[in-house]
Amino acid sequence: MKLHIVSITVTALCLLVTALPAESTIGFRQLCSTTPVAVQRGQKTTIHVRSNYTLDGSYKVLFDRPGITMKSLETKLIAAPHQGRGTPGTPFRFEVDVPAEQALGVYEFRIATKTAVSSVSHLLVTDYPIVNESKDENGSTATAQEVSFPVAICGMCGNAEDVDYYQFTGKAGQLVTINIYAQRVTKAVHSMQSGGSGASVMYLMDSILTLRRSNGQILADNDNFVGGDSFLTCKLPADGNYFLEVRDTRFIGNPKYVYCVEIADRPFAHAVFPMAVQQGQTIEAAIVGHNLGALEKTTLHSAAGDSLGWKRISITTPQGQTNPVPVLVSAYPQLVATGNLSLAKAMPLSLPVGVNGRLSAPDEVHYYSFDAKKNHYYLLEIESDRRDLPLDSVINVFDSTGKQVNRGDDGYYTKDATLHFKAPSDGKFFVSVSDLHNRGGTRYIYHLRVEPGGPDFEIHGKYYYAQLAPGTRMIWFARLSRQNGFKGPVEMQVEGLPPGVSFTPVTIPAGLNHCAVILSAEADARIDARLVRLYGKALITDTDGQSREVVRAARVTCELQASGGSQARWPINTQIVGVTNPLDLVEFEATPSEVTLRPGEKVEIRVRVKRSEEFTGPIQLAMPFLYGNSIVEDQLPPGVTMSSASKARLTEKMVEGTIILEAATGENAPQPITRFPIAVMGRISMSFSISTNYASNPIRLTIADAPANAKP
Repeated sequence: MKLHIVSITVTALCLLVTALPAESTIGFRQLCSTTPVAVQRGQKTTIHVRSNYTLDGSYKVLFDRPGITMKSLETKLIAAPHQGRGTPGTPFRFEVDVPAEQALGVYEFRIATKTAVSSVSHLLVTDYPIVNESKDENGSTATAQEVSFPVAICGMCGNAEDVDYYQFTGKAGQLVTINIYAQRVTKAVHSMQSGGSGASVMYLMDSILTLRRSNGQILADNDNFVGGDSFLTCKLPADGNYFLEVRDTRFIGNPKYVYCVEIADRPFAHAVFPMAVQQGQTIEAAIVGHNLGALEKTTLHSAAGDSLGWKRISITTPQGQTNPVPVLVSAYPQLVATGNLSLAKAMPLSLPVGVNGRLSAPDEVHYYSFDAKKNHYYLLEIESDRRDLPLDSVINVFDSTGKQVNRGDDGYYTKDATLHFKAPSDGKFFVSVSDLHNRGGTRYIYHLRVEPGGPDFEIHGKYYYAQLAPGTRMIWFARLSRQNGFKGPVEMQVEGLPPGVSFTPVTIPAGLNHCAVILSAEADARIDARLVRLYGKALITDTDGQSREVVRAARVTCELQASGGSQARWPINTQIVGVTNPLDLVEFEATPSEVTLRPGEKVEIRVRVKRSEEFTGPIQLAMPFLYGNSIVEDQLPPGVTMSSASKARLTEKMVEGTIILEAATGENAPQPITRFPIAVMGRISMSFSISTNYASNPIRLTIADAPANAKP
């Protein structure tokens, strides 16, 4: 697994503000662990969820896919330091009800309480009976916990040098598969840092599985099969007892190192090949897996009206159903790579097209060719790593002489290669697909999409939660990534907000690549929480002069605390907005609501807040988000800054302050803009690293391109 470490990137609620003491009693709920981390479908299961702050008043749990219900149960509260923070606090009880037909796999969930919303945690839905790790010692073969398969064992490597042993009885000739979910059920958990022996470690278990005979002989072991998660299969040599060893490769541990190990002798599939079918077509695909009996192939059928995109399907075998495997339903014709092992034997492509390939042996490279037009854009994208396959793909593009003209490697938080290619001339171009480490094998399967491209954009968001009391506001930030020469405006939208919550319409104009999304709760808004969708919409003119409306959902990441005080980020599926009980600030108003700036001018914005009766702590007013002295996110246009002369720190019972905005001159002068919505933020610290951030009413900012006294 690759973690993208960004030493200065933080979210709205997690700014390091060392100067502010922890005064607020209101805060974002950081979910720390879920135990057990798996539930069996068709069953009701009681689980425990730990949070850095209390989960009292939990009334709704939201999953990234429908079907599962989860409700809070009465919990006996356990005292813990710092207002219930940290894993020594209360393990809150929830009942999870999973329908019998629920799709298997890992789900993301969020919890809403009457005073806050939570970060992301995970829950695995399995087909097998759940057995929890015993509280008794199981750190050796002599004390191994006895289990019977098929089974899903939920446990944890709770401390340094923790090794868990499980014992089962098998028969000669049985083909056993053992699959661990560790990183896959913790990778987006928010609070990922721990101090120990003077060093911090990432809470991502790097598992290793070892299967032994009763005499200690190692029959099979595995590390890093799906990301950092392990998988092994073994045909048992004789009747008798067998021992499974589960540990971290580094012999480290922590209560957040939770896992689920599935042991079974049932059919198991890794993939099908080809892994894509054109909409309305039927193809035959080979099955890559174990315990399939005589079955080697399956039929992939897509009806004409099937929805497009990736799906997960189970395959029927004589031994029963397999686990779900990924299949793409595509609008494009689908090809299978064959015989294209050199530039001279490159497989010709007619665009748009999808190609299914497999690098069957080390050092194998596949080649393709297509005709391109000068200055036209083309998109080439691999899917493999995102489908739990091992290929670390690389795309190279060559001209007709064999000269390399472009290269694509890792995409958005994935080892799957992506390349936006602008053809330097008319003619034929060649494409190679290879593994970065020159590996190959049965599972090195990929899907390559090649299509004409054009001006485009992506929306990125780091702020994936908002909690608003009636009559209050909060800000999200959206950042625009322009592609292939796109320069036009992008209209932002938020879909699915709770009743009584709205956002201030905002369009990112040409020449600007970010904005604030200001969320507001009406005074009579009722307590509720919803998963929402942030996206951008634009009218784009292609290279050939044709216009099209483009809608792009925001790619949202959460922060993981990394060693050294830096931040790692990880993509997540959910954004949540909750209406809560009253918080620390009851009102937050800024005047004037319309301001105009010209190069070299300043403008003063007056701020007044109304505190709750209980809150007397400091408030830090701000326009940008700062990490130390660095601006990591901003809502102000380039060339406009918040002056150091601002009266931005409201101590004790202070309720008034000022923000001074100033516009640069010369080369750094801001570009003209009309009534662009911004808001003053009020940051209230909860702890060393967590702040609740309020927002004022929207302020419409206009940048004029001439001095006030200039003649028309």
